[in-house]
Amino acid sequence: MSQTIPMLRLTPQAAGTLQQQHAKATKELRALTRYSKEFDRQLKALIGYDALHQLHKATDNALLLTDLVKEAA
Repeated sequence: MSQTIPMLRLTPQAAGTLQQQHAKATKELRALTRYSKEFDRQLKALIGYDALHQLHKATDNALLLTDLVKEAA
């Protein structure tokens, strides 16, 4: 049988704090995304599209390998 999940009730102060934390995290994420896009643009201009693509692929593979090692441990 499915049970309904109770609603989370927050005090106005807790809700305000949570909203401020969310706004701060969103702002930081936008700044990091902007930085990352500009960094990639400049890197592509320096080393070329193919080298940048290979670098991204190698980075993705390294991160996947790290996750796999953590799961195996």
